[in-house]
Amino acid sequence: MPVDILLLGIVVFFVELTSLTIGTVRTMITVLGESRMAFVLGCLEMTLWIFGTSAVMLKVGEEPFLGICYAVGYAGGNVVGILAEKKLALGNVVVRIISARLGREIAGAVRRAGFGVTTVAGEGSEGPVTVQFVVCRRRDMKQLLAVAREADPELFYTFETAGGASAVHGPARSRAGRLLAPLRRLAPQF
Repeated sequence: MPVDILLLGIVVFFVELTSLTIGTVRTMITVLGESRMAFVLGCLEMTLWIFGTSAVMLKVGEEPFLGICYAVGYAGGNVVGILAEKKLALGNVVVRIISARLGREIAGAVRRAGFGVTTVAGEGSEGPVTVQFVVCRRRDMKQLLAVAREADPELFYTFETAGGASAVHGPARSRAGRLLAPLRRLAPQF
């Protein structure tokens, strides 16, 4: 195989990997309703896609290796995109923390950590329980659960994506978070 075709195959792989990664993240951002950031990512994704696809279409008949590079880059881009979206942890979640004995302690610890919490009495399969509802940024969920587990290691929790929230209370942001404020105006989920 000529070196130029090998190099083109590597470029096609990385272009398609990048394009699909951006596309996967763009899809998640679109679902969250962030139209401006979805627009920017969509333009970037399509620019890369057009160049990657045209490079393959012009030569794939002569060099099937390019089609394989394209396909592997496409598949890899989906995987990397999912991993990137999980790492970015975009959006908000509603976390329900259920405790049979220590609901009040959990609520106090969660509030001291800076989260807003609403507590409701409920009835579980083995008797009375306390349910705490917390709306937080998805990236803060691990911290929230760690705080709650310190109060009650035997708690039970569920969560789901919050379609929208009028306000989200969470721990104070770091200096880096304040520096990223202009990016948040473009895409508030960051």
